Amino acid sequence: GTTVTVTTGKKYMYFFLKTCGILLYFYSGILITVVSPFLATSSPPTVFPLVPCGTESGDMITLGCLATGFNPPAVTFSWNKGSTALTDFIQYPAVQKGDVYTGVSQVRVRKQDWDTQQNFQCVVNHAAGNAQTPVIPTRKPYNPTLKVFSSSPDEDGTYTASCFAKEFAPKKHGIKWLKNGADITSQIDLTETVCDSKNAAGKILYSATSFLTVNSITDLFSFKKIYIYFFKYGSVIILLTNCFLLHYSGPDCVTSNVKVEITGPATEDMLLHKKGTLTCRVTVQKDKPQIMWEDENKEEIASKPMIKENGMTYLSKLDITYDEWSRGVKRYCVVHHSDLLTPSREPYEREFGSPQRPSVFMLPPLEQTNKAEVTLTCFVKDFLPKEVFVSWLVDDEEADSSYAFNTTEPIENNGFYSAYGQLFVNLHEWKNNEAVYSCVVYHESVVNTTRAIVRSIGYRTFDKNRIDLNMNINQDSKCSAQ
Repeated sequence: GTTVTVTTGKKYMYFFLKTCGILLYFYSGILITVVSPFLATSSPPTVFPLVPCGTESGDMITLGCLATGFNPPAVTFSWNKGSTALTDFIQYPAVQKGDVYTGVSQVRVRKQDWDTQQNFQCVVNHAAGNAQTPVIPTRKPYNPTLKVFSSSPDEDGTYTASCFAKEFAPKKHGIKWLKNGADITSQIDLTETVCDSKNAAGKILYSATSFLTVNSITDLFSFKKIYIYFFKYGSVIILLTNCFLLHYSGPDCVTSNVKVEITGPATEDMLLHKKGTLTCRVTVQKDKPQIMWEDENKEEIASKPMIKENGMTYLSKLDITYDEWSRGVKRYCVVHHSDLLTPSREPYEREFGSPQRPSVFMLPPLEQTNKAEVTLTCFVKDFLPKEVFVSWLVDDEEADSSYAFNTTEPIENNGFYSAYGQLFVNLHEWKNNEAVYSCVVYHESVVNTTRAIVRSIGYRTFDKNRIDLNMNINQDSKCSAQ
C-alpha cells in the first residue's frame, strides 16, 4: 500500500521507507517522495511574511515567506513587486512536522524599494489551495498628543468639549468618551474630523478631533477619561488617557502664540539673476519650532537648514527658480510647534496675469529748488505683473554707491501698474556735457536680448531740447532702496 516516486533515472539511489509517513531524501540529485496511505488528507498552506528585524548594510535586503500546515509537501513559491514578477529567489525543501509540512522562500530586493514602501507579495501554490501575503515594513505606531478643551456656554446654554489627538499613525483609530468611568460613546451626539500632515522627518501622521455637546457644566466635567484606540494589522492598541478638561471662562477665542510670515524673493534677484529665495519667518514665545517646505501636492521640498534670526525668531529659506516664479507655483511653509493644535501651513503664491510690456519715459529735471542737486526721473507706465526693477547707468557703467537712487512701490490703476525710478545727481556732475545717464527697466514682459528697456539723458541733450514740465512726484511715496 506504499507508493514510491523516483524523480531521476540515475543508477544509484538511497531511500528509506517509513510505513506511517512521508520521507523526502536527497542523494546525488535524487528526490524520492514516499507517500503513506495513512496521510491521505490534504490541507492548504497558511502564509506569513518574514521581514528584517534590524538594519541591513548594503543596497540589498532579504525578505522571507513562511508557509505552514500544508500537505502533501509539493508546494511552489513565487514573488511579485507590484505587477512585476521577481525571479531571483530561493525556495527551500519542505520540512515535515507531525502530519503537515513547512516551507520557506527568500528573495533579495533593493533596500531603496523596501524603504519607499514598494508593494511586495509572496504567493504560494499548493494542490489543496493557494495562499498569498503582502510583505511590508513593520510600521511603528505613533501615539498621539492628547488635548481636551471645553467652551464657554453656547447661546442655547449647552457646552461643547473637544478632544484633540495630535499626530498619530496608523490612520485607523477610534475615540471613546467615558462618563464617570462608563463608555457612553454610542449614546451621545459626536462629530469627528480627521486630517493628515507630514512631520519634520517626512512621515505622514494623522490628527483627529472629536466634539461632544452636553447640557450642563456638571455633565461636562464628568468626562474624566478618554480612550484612543488604533488598529494595526488586525490587533488593537488602546491608550487610556486621563484628560482633565481645560475650561475657558471668557468669550474670547484662544489665539496662537506662533506667528508665521513668508517673504517672497527680491525682484532684482528674479529679473536679473533668474533665481531667488523664499523666506519663512517664524516667531514663537517658547520652544524651538520645526520648519519645512511643501509643494502644492504636500510633498516635502529640500530647503536650507533653519537658522535663528534673533530672540525667538527662526528663519527657513527655500530656493525658487525664475521658471517656477514666472509660472506662479504654490509653496507652503509648514510649521510644527507645541503651541499649535495642527501644523501651520502658510502659502506663498505669486499673483500675476498676462504680461503687459511697460512704456518707459526719461523725464528731464525740474527747475531746481535745491541748487546743489538735480533729480532724474524714469517713469515706468502701464505694466503687468507688478514686479519691476529699475537700475541706473552713468556713462554705461552701473551707478555706484556714491549715487543715491530709489524706486517707488508700483501703484495700481485700472488693472495695470506704474512706478517711478529716481536718481539724485550732483549739479556739477550733471552739467558735465560728456556725461550720459540711463535708466534700465527690467520686466518679465520684455523679451529682447537684454530683457530690458533703456532710456538715456544728458545735460547736453537736455539743454538743447529743454522741455518745461511740472511733474509733482509725491515725495512721501513708499520707496524701496535698490
